[in-house]
Amino acid sequence: MTDPTITDLRRELEKAREALAGAEQHLARHAEMNAALHCAERVMYSPLHGKVAAAMNGVDHALARTEPDPDDDAAIESSRRQDAGLLAILTDLDRCQHGRHQGDPCGPADACTGTSAGNPHLPTGTVIGYGLRGEEIVMPDRDHKHDPAAWRAQT
Repeated sequence: MTDPTITDLRRELEKAREALAGAEQHLARHAEMNAALHCAERVMYSPLHGKVAAAMNGVDHALARTEPDPDDDAAIESSRRQDAGLLAILTDLDRCQHGRHQGDPCGPADACTGTSAGNPHLPTGTVIGYGLRGEEIVMPDRDHKHDPAAWRAQT
């Protein structure tokens, strides 16, 4: 189950589950606040709280059904090939127009002054995107481009 459609579905289900978990927590705190406000001996949760919990169970069930089979060698190999292709693209983002990584010697001395300055469109530190929670994804320096944490902006 390494089909890109399944991967996208799982990502969307995980986002929905996170939103439902937040809603469930909010509804629970609200019910507990009301019980405390009225000095009630027990907390009465709303029907919406139950529906949110049921929806979370449905999301969990769907995620479990789309979990990749760890024994499926073909699926594992396909996933590795896809990951390797994506990794190759990411590690090439710092190349200049002549195909040289930032800091490497570059043939046409007039264009890169002998040493590659890297991708002129993505200098180190440039924000190139945003993560699920709005965290910045930045172009790391040459020595850290193989470290996934270096691609996330440090706050």
